[in-house]
Amino acid sequence: MAFNTLEYLRDGNVDFVFRSIAYDYEHLIKSVRNAKNRIEIINGFLPKLKEKLPSFCFAVIYDVPEFADFVYNTYFAKDAEYVVELKDITPEMLNNLLNNTPLGLRVLYDNFDTFLSSNSDNDYIDIIIKYAFNSNNRELIYKLSRYKDLHTRYRFMEYLIKNYSEQIDIIYDDITKYTTSVTYEPLEQLTFLPRLMKPDDISALAVLLLNNNREKDYKKIKEFILKEYKYNYLASELLADKIIIDSNNHLLLDDPNKKKKEKSFNEDADALFKTSADYRYTLFLRHKAKISKELLNEFVHRIRFFLESDKSCDLEPIYRNGLGNLLEEWAEKYMEISKNKDCGFVGGGTTCDCYRIGDYVIKLVKGKWSYEDVICPNLYLIAKNFEEIYLRDKKGIVYGGLEVQKYLSRKATDIDPKYFRYFDLALNRLGYKRTDTLTGGACGENTMLLDTYRDADCPNPEKVPVWFRKCPLVLVDRDRIYSKNQIYIKELRSNY
Repeated sequence: MAFNTLEYLRDGNVDFVFRSIAYDYEHLIKSVRNAKNRIEIINGFLPKLKEKLPSFCFAVIYDVPEFADFVYNTYFAKDAEYVVELKDITPEMLNNLLNNTPLGLRVLYDNFDTFLSSNSDNDYIDIIIKYAFNSNNRELIYKLSRYKDLHTRYRFMEYLIKNYSEQIDIIYDDITKYTTSVTYEPLEQLTFLPRLMKPDDISALAVLLLNNNREKDYKKIKEFILKEYKYNYLASELLADKIIIDSNNHLLLDDPNKKKKEKSFNEDADALFKTSADYRYTLFLRHKAKISKELLNEFVHRIRFFLESDKSCDLEPIYRNGLGNLLEEWAEKYMEISKNKDCGFVGGGTTCDCYRIGDYVIKLVKGKWSYEDVICPNLYLIAKNFEEIYLRDKKGIVYGGLEVQKYLSRKATDIDPKYFRYFDLALNRLGYKRTDTLTGGACGENTMLLDTYRDADCPNPEKVPVWFRKCPLVLVDRDRIYSKNQIYIKELRSNY
């Protein structure tokens, strides 16, 4: 813009703001906030824009101390004219509120549970914890140290141990006591079944204490974990290679605590192998000498269905993703109810490897092309999943999982091509479309024939079309099926 926007705002000339494009709008906000005479500028435009552009005004003045009362009364109070939704307050804005104006603490306390929600590992938690220690706000530190959400409490403990270990015994009389929902507050109603921290959180916390020379606390938490948790992550926390960053944010090539952690594992190798949620297969491959033969033989028996194959089976990703124990349970369950007792590798591709377990197939999922909320609808045209579990990242992309389907031996390669047309027409009538091939694809065949149409995934198989009764063609790869009216689909590209 040729004119001086800050001078215009200072003089109350605000019409140009309404015509600004998004980039200019954001640039203008930053320019006002960084101006040396920002108070003068704000006083010039605020009376004219506070009603017509309240969001613009808030973005400029939210953490300016001179306008703290105005900001609270206008945007945060219960009877505020323009209530700001907390989702619109970015972590950076909360950080500025806390550190630049006393209003920040008031806003935090008014919305404490909302900011500390751990539904997704939000950045607000770290900002609040750092602020509490940097400002030495003992009240806030105390509230966080006993916060009801145990993942938030874990993150507080993690930060405390890493950065203020000298304060552990000041904040907690015994840190190990506070790894459950019990807070030992006066008048607290005690329960016989307190909630426990997530096993990955408490396992990480235990080893963090070991790394910071709190061996006594580590041993107490380790004993508690082995007693109260069916599965834990202690073995991987002790032995898995991890990126090590020191207190000065420098990358270390060698873990200074490696020997200490290996020694701790060796002391409880059998118990840690037996209860590992994610590392049992790796221990089986690389640390056999430390584990009893009895446990190793028992483990081999549990995974025997995947070892009795001409194809080398890589179970490590399944176990690393915490699905190994479930895989063992499902394999035993479906072999037990099968009439046929054959097992072995069936086939695989980009997204999964398939293993026959008697009358069923267990699919070791490596990923899915689709990352819709519902990966695949349940239709008579699609092979039924008797079991399924998918693991997703923060974007919703599937990076692992397990599926169980009926084992199908009848291939669709030699059927009349008209049945593939019937399949697509039926899929369309049901309101769906596909983006993958049915047969002859680069990654193999995606369709098979049911043993009988009565095995179709629908409440009343007798109502399926006549063509399907003659040729029960089903999609076995439960992926890349979308609503036919859906314009934008959540699907990965081939080079992802």
